[in-house]
Amino acid sequence: MKLATTLALVALALCCSSASAEICPSFLHVLEKFLLGTLSGLESSLQPFHPERAIEDSAIRMKQVIDTLPLETRVHVMKLSDKILKSPLCTSDKGTQSSVDPKPQNV
Repeated sequence: MKLATTLALVALALCCSSASAEICPSFLHVLEKFLLGTLSGLESSLQPFHPERAIEDSAIRMKQVIDTLPLETRVHVMKLSDKILKSPLCTSDKGTQSSVDPKPQNV
């Protein structure tokens, strides 16, 4: 569950930044494919963005790990994402702003 929650929170940090007045529907589609869709569905949802091969490979590996979680867990993470995105913290600039460090952390 930690991995799926981490993914959702990183995604939400990007969505809730003041730079995004509206949430990109394509981003939400990709997030849904990550959590609830098939591997081929995720690959298809990524194609319009032309990700570098290494990035796409990493997304596929992460999807394979996420798929080991029970469906109920993945549904709950998607519901949490929806709840956060609809909260006043994401619909105004009063929310806590955070940045995402693209450098991998050794854990």
